[in-house]
Amino acid sequence: MKVLIVEDNEKLAQSLKRGLEQEGFSADYLLDGESGQRRIETKSDAYNAVVLDIMLPQKDGLAVCRDLRAQNISIPILMLTAKDTIPDKITGLNVGADDYLVKPFSFDELVARLHVLMRRTRSVYTHELNLNNVRLNPLTRRVFKNDKEIKLTQKEFAILAYFMRNPDRVLNRQEILDHVWDYDFTTFSNLVDVKIKNLRKKIDPKGKIIETVWNVGYRFNKQ
Repeated sequence: MKVLIVEDNEKLAQSLKRGLEQEGFSADYLLDGESGQRRIETKSDAYNAVVLDIMLPQKDGLAVCRDLRAQNISIPILMLTAKDTIPDKITGLNVGADDYLVKPFSFDELVARLHVLMRRTRSVYTHELNLNNVRLNPLTRRVFKNDKEIKLTQKEFAILAYFMRNPDRVLNRQEILDHVWDYDFTTFSNLVDVKIKNLRKKIDPKGKIIETVWNVGYRFNKQ
């Protein structure tokens, strides 16, 4: 699961990114509203949720949220703000935010609210996946092959989950990078190939489940 953080306090943004990654998320951050809106408009499918501050340079979070909803972009948005009055909260929700968290806040509460948003708006991300004798549980973060538990790293787990949510579809390296890694990685990196090679060793040593489509990418076979 991947989260975009739009927060002008870079120290806080970096802290949230590190914390979310330790919880098994992938995360990017941007420091102003216009950049955040452009990223969501062009890459909304790459993210499962947005953590959006209200007080942002160039364009405030309320305007960003309002414009995204006007374009029918339905990605879950959790707003952060120092404003804690009822009218402030109502304003945030009325422009299209899905939830509202007042600063200072508990990081554990932020994580819990993100999980709730993802369950509510994209329940597919919490359903257990079971394909080709591979079983993956997004909530417990456990993977089984033929009922034997397989230990995966965070990135291996994220790649496998992405494959299993897109079975029989050829995924190119850039798509995998967009969904699993930070935004700064490029297709010139061989990191995707290395991680998939390691993943295959653990769940697919015969190469029948994760298929290489030469010069294009990879495909997870349903059966």
